[in-house]
Amino acid sequence: MAGQVGGVLSGANPFHYNSSSPLTLFLFQACLIIATCNLLHLFFGKLRQPKVISEVIAGIILGPTVFGQIPNYTETVFPASSIPGLNLTANLGIILFMFFLGLEVDTAFMKRHMKTALSMGLATLAVPFGFGCLFAIPLYHNYSSEEDTGKEVKFTVFMVFIAVSMAVTAFPVLCRILNELRLIKDRAGIVVLGAGIINDILGWVLLALSVILSNSESSPVNTVYILLCTFGWFLVYFYPLKYALRWIFIRTHELDRNKPSTFATMSVLFIMFISAYFTDIIGVHAIFGAFIAGLVVPRENHYVVKLTERMEDIPNIVFIPIYFAVAGLNVDLTLLNEGKDWGYIFASIGIAVASKVFSGAIVAKLHGLFYRESLAVGILMSCKGIVEIVVLTVGLNAEIISKKIFAMFILMALVSTFATTPLTQLAYTESYRKELNKTLAMKDTEHGVEETEETELSLEEEHIANTLSSFEDLKSFHITEVVTVLNTTDAISACLEFLNCLIYDNSHDQSKFINVPRARVLSNSSSHSTLRSRTKRLKRLWSKTTEDNETGLTVIEEDILGFDFLVPLNVLHLRLLTERTTDLLQSSTLYNEESHFTPNSDSIIGIFDIFSRLGKVPFSSEVIFSTIREKALNIKSSNIKEGNLVFLPLKGALYEYKGSIALNDEKYQNFNHIYSHLLGINELASNFFNTLTNLNANLAMLISNTSSKMNVNKFATRYFSLVLANENLTSSDFLALYIFLLIFYRNRNKQMNNKSTIFVNEKNHVLAEHLFDTFQNCEWLSEEYLNIIYVKTEHKTANDIATVSFIESIMRNYLPEEAKESLEETTFIMAEPYFQSTEPFSDGVKSAILEGANLRFDLLLVHHYTCNIPEEITTSETDKEIVTDNA
Repeated sequence: MAGQVGGVLSGANPFHYNSSSPLTLFLFQACLIIATCNLLHLFFGKLRQPKVISEVIAGIILGPTVFGQIPNYTETVFPASSIPGLNLTANLGIILFMFFLGLEVDTAFMKRHMKTALSMGLATLAVPFGFGCLFAIPLYHNYSSEEDTGKEVKFTVFMVFIAVSMAVTAFPVLCRILNELRLIKDRAGIVVLGAGIINDILGWVLLALSVILSNSESSPVNTVYILLCTFGWFLVYFYPLKYALRWIFIRTHELDRNKPSTFATMSVLFIMFISAYFTDIIGVHAIFGAFIAGLVVPRENHYVVKLTERMEDIPNIVFIPIYFAVAGLNVDLTLLNEGKDWGYIFASIGIAVASKVFSGAIVAKLHGLFYRESLAVGILMSCKGIVEIVVLTVGLNAEIISKKIFAMFILMALVSTFATTPLTQLAYTESYRKELNKTLAMKDTEHGVEETEETELSLEEEHIANTLSSFEDLKSFHITEVVTVLNTTDAISACLEFLNCLIYDNSHDQSKFINVPRARVLSNSSSHSTLRSRTKRLKRLWSKTTEDNETGLTVIEEDILGFDFLVPLNVLHLRLLTERTTDLLQSSTLYNEESHFTPNSDSIIGIFDIFSRLGKVPFSSEVIFSTIREKALNIKSSNIKEGNLVFLPLKGALYEYKGSIALNDEKYQNFNHIYSHLLGINELASNFFNTLTNLNANLAMLISNTSSKMNVNKFATRYFSLVLANENLTSSDFLALYIFLLIFYRNRNKQMNNKSTIFVNEKNHVLAEHLFDTFQNCEWLSEEYLNIIYVKTEHKTANDIATVSFIESIMRNYLPEEAKESLEETTFIMAEPYFQSTEPFSDGVKSAILEGANLRFDLLLVHHYTCNIPEEITTSETDKEIVTDNA
């Protein structure tokens, strides 16, 4: 067979395993496993389940339980002689996985939360461990005979292993769940992170102990020697080697690199393989050495993130899925053919989950968390996932447990992992979290009851100031904060350009502007110009305020418009959360380095921080790791207030180039064409806009259709035109008018006297009169620089009267020639008053989006949200809980 060069063309059977050429069958097995894992994850991923669920179930399906029932399937696809090759690849993957797991252990974070983490970690380990020891007694008598395991296993070894299987928590899966549910910054999330690290480390120590006892049970002296060697190896790595490696990396400026050098990466891999080799030859297991090696890599300047980003792709895509799929191949559910087998399965699930939930919840309650917070902590700590699969596989290979027990506990691991996310969402709902955050914010205020009453009053007044139903409201209306949601880096240029026109006024000292009271607390990393003011009655906020230096009292001067308010900037950076370990490391690092996020940790946030410093604008920021399908929900769940303007820059029409020549200047045929393009190029889910419709704030979406075109003059003057298509102006129309006037006001202050245009429905012929009467005392609003054009949409044709969309009528009949020449430097502002979940965009807006993509002009869509403050304030669920707790 080895001599047949022609392969299948010479009549060779590719499914016949040949030990001298094992690659052929291995490649087919790898493709089958990886394809099955990813196909299953398309379904389980939508249920917010970690990929390990799909990988193990893929192995079960491909193994003896399902496909193995097909005659000759196992002998053909997974013959026994080919399994060592799969195991070799799988073990290499798990060694790298354990190394990455060591990188995830943040010792600095543990030190900051040592008291809580240690008590929670020990409790959630000790209680399940104790119940596991009791559960091991009937299991040992029923399923641990020499015929089942292949060798005689002492009860102490078996008991320790079963107890460890009950007690472990899957820290990597836990991090991903906390990220997806946005709990990693909450009190419950911080407790779970710290406890998970402690639980993980102690769990690996106990597993190593059980393996040592299994391998050296004939000689107790050997056990002591192995323990001493393991402990000594850990000390060598964690102290001399760790500090030596850090010293070398500092001296060679390795930590300052954007990407680790090839030599440094090779050195770290060498350290990992040596450690894995040593722990393997002394009788522990190679995975423990790899875990120890991960602990010694320097964490300064996010070096572990950079190193993981360089190393992780092939292991995560190929090696690790094969490992968990091979674990699934070893699961034979057909062995569970007795009633008592399923009784033990349900008992193991109940004990594993209940012991974790109760121990975690009780300790969390003792640390001051509320009941539902504590319950969520317990549920999260019950997650088994990846770590449990590794533990069980080690036990099976060491012949500590039989294949029947292995199948039982694999089912227990899958069920406990699968149930973690839905149970957490059930116990710790989004509405409860919002009430909890409000309550905690109230308790943290310095002025107690007075501050609470003042805050409630400010909310009512803020609602009044946020009302937009007439031209008079334009004078008092103001934006309390611009919340910029940055989704892709491609939109940064257009985003900064628009923000520069909206909030930056370089002709004035920004600190002289009236500072708007904000419920949001600015981050510690905000610009040095961050201003904090005491809450004032918002019905007087459009009056100019000055402070007497001697008395400190506020003096009110009348007739200052809402345009004079200082508009703070808050940036939400939506970073895509993938299956990569890098994302987990970055998210946990960004959220838990300090009490607040620092711009230095994210280069994109740093750009906006510099922009805010130059403009002396109050600045705050937040990074949110989100999957594509959760982006809209993550925006809605952010701490966004009614008076805020959520600014969402989107990339629009796309150009493709070869050199400086445009290859694709395509015209979009209909709205569905450009809509699908918008979703794809901005990495948005198909229901993104439908989900975003219930946002509790004003919304402005900038669709930039010129950002990717090379021949646009980036330094040309930007023009803004307002489109008022409705006969009767809605609150969204007034918001669009306010934004237009605010930009116009800023431009006049900057002495940019470029012509601005308002296109108005001809049926609203009194708009100009109302507008200039309202601002008759404002010299900056001059007809010389503001052009108002009345537009009709019905036009006579040869046959009949035809009606075209408002934007089409503007482009065909009312756009001045000079405006046509500067169309690519023009942003059209248009209201979307009917932003609804069933149909987010109205027909007129759909037409504007399509025209903007084809004619290449930018479009700003504006929606005003008006909410009603309830007449009576009822006690929230959280407040009731606090009353109960205090009592």
